[in-house]
Amino acid sequence: MSDPELEAAKGYWLYDASVRREIVITARPAARSQSRYDDNEQLDKARPIPTTPDGRVYLVGATGGGEYKTLAEAKAWADAQPWGPVQWLDEPE
Repeated sequence: MSDPELEAAKGYWLYDASVRREIVITARPAARSQSRYDDNEQLDKARPIPTTPDGRVYLVGATGGGEYKTLAEAKAWADAQPWGPVQWLDEPE
């Protein structure tokens, strides 16, 4: 059984400074990193597993934000976007 993809953080940002939009960061095992897949979306086991502090990589959902080695890096990317910063639900408003 493969290790599942998990929700690591959730928050929202404001579109046009008024419409609340959800953002989710997911975590998956580093062995399933996007960098290990070829152009046909097939796992290439010859590609190295990224080294991360906790064995996971973090993806910023539905934004094209890419993949990060830590949750803090993924949150920092989202916060730095023109639509940011994000109000993370695990942080006080």
